[in-house]
Amino acid sequence: MNITHGLKKFALTASIALLVAPAFAQTTATTDPVGYVTMTIAAGTGSTANYSFDGLALTRTVAYQGAAETATAATTSLVDNEATWTDNLYNGAASAITHYVEITSGTSAGTTYDIIATTAATKTLTLAQPLASGVTAGATFKIRQHWTIASVFGAANEAGLTGGTSSTADQILIHNGVGFDTYYYKTTGPNGVGWRSTASTATDRSGQLIYPDDALVVKRTAATAVNVVIMGSVKLGQSSYPIATGNTFIANPCAAPMTLASCGIYTGNSATGLLGGTSGTADKILLWNGTAYNTYYYKTTGPNGVGWRSTASTATDASTIQIPVGVASVIVRGGAAFNWVIPQHPASL
Repeated sequence: MNITHGLKKFALTASIALLVAPAFAQTTATTDPVGYVTMTIAAGTGSTANYSFDGLALTRTVAYQGAAETATAATTSLVDNEATWTDNLYNGAASAITHYVEITSGTSAGTTYDIIATTAATKTLTLAQPLASGVTAGATFKIRQHWTIASVFGAANEAGLTGGTSSTADQILIHNGVGFDTYYYKTTGPNGVGWRSTASTATDRSGQLIYPDDALVVKRTAATAVNVVIMGSVKLGQSSYPIATGNTFIANPCAAPMTLASCGIYTGNSATGLLGGTSGTADKILLWNGTAYNTYYYKTTGPNGVGWRSTASTATDASTIQIPVGVASVIVRGGAAFNWVIPQHPASL
């Protein structure tokens, strides 16, 4: 998969137009810069499918930012006394999830929480997940709308993926923690047209959420590539996303490439990052090269020194290997789950 983007140009020369997204909050609020990325969905051969491992790299525009006068770790609400929210502004009917909160200060900066209720009278957000340890009163936060299949690929498939049936259309696979949920654009047959899941041809899935760290595995058989242009905000500050025991499919959430050395996933403490060791004992990062996975780990013992290595060579330093913009990787974890804390990339704007 090839990625072009307008973010580095802005950072270096301001040569692309950046839109300033309004922040409906306190007068001290600042805005995130806006740019674009172009995801290239790799072509197949017409008979054999090709796979692209993608990520969105940008967030949606900040809808609100402020500070929470009431916010306590392990609880599921926060209160902003300056808020002028209306009921259900940041969630749908029956607590449907449309927006999320990102904590932007303290030791839990970068953690995110789905919003299931917005209450005007008490200026309260009710969250689907308990706040992490380290979140305290005064914590700053941002609210963003989630990406969806429709907002990324178009409600009527304006991106131009191949539509059809569940067996003939291009497929978008999103890992659900256990396996993959598969989506496609339906153009024929009963139950209308539009975005569907292979689990149901009758249910509209255009509103399927795509989380900031979701890996999108796109399966395409057509012999031409497809470019998907995404306009969005550059995420500022550190990010924090869960890495589960087993396999985690996760996208680079940043608007710039990360290297194995800069991405922060090896901390030297196996409770907060990957376990180092040998090629047989260490946790792994797998990066798709277009036809297969390249596998990397942090070497802590044996000949040829220590540091990032490929399983193909224990002697060659791999610390500068990139996780490019908009690319997803697979983390293979043997121990307990932890939060991957990713420093801001690019480091400055």
